[in-house]
Amino acid sequence: MGISYRPGRREDSPQLAELIEISSGGVVEYLYRNAVPGDSPVQILTRSLERDRYPLTYRNAIVAEHCGEIAGMVLSFPSRFHGMITGMNAVLPHERIEHMRSFYEARVEGSWYIDSLGVYELFRRKRIATGLIERAAGRAREEGYRIMSLIVFADNIPALNLYRSLGFQVQRRVELGENELIPHTGGCLLLRLDLLSGTLGRLGGCTGSC
Repeated sequence: MGISYRPGRREDSPQLAELIEISSGGVVEYLYRNAVPGDSPVQILTRSLERDRYPLTYRNAIVAEHCGEIAGMVLSFPSRFHGMITGMNAVLPHERIEHMRSFYEARVEGSWYIDSLGVYELFRRKRIATGLIERAAGRAREEGYRIMSLIVFADNIPALNLYRSLGFQVQRRVELGENELIPHTGGCLLLRLDLLSGTLGRLGGCTGSC
């Protein structure tokens, strides 16, 4: 299957938002459900991406395409920006913010953070996720970062196996309680990868065509 990679574009925002929601394991639905009357969580995310305000912007995405069709995406940026986005406190119920506090406070300082990694079901098990991670690593190196990090649900065994195969190691556990919208047990794991000791990051980034 021929897959090409490129930087995200403003017009990609609806599908980027959809993939972020799919890959969030219920977190997006939990946070944004009924937050803005008449708008779905995906619609709220779409507008945020289109506004182009760092870090939640289409510019931080790398897109995988097959024959002009978006197959997947990765959204990444410096870990210091991982946290509650400005304005969240004004629109989200306090109890939702508190439920997610440990998640948003967890980070590997000085690392390049993979915020979201999503591939549509039709395109899974074709090494697209690996290709996206490789290109995020390339972008990290271009920006001068030597460490990459991400957070994954502890019970997401397929994702954990992928990350471990690429050299990611567990930094620590992150508490996140299960509820009806986040149906995961065991909380999350904060992972890190030294880009100097593995194969990831040897590719260039995705600042032009890739």
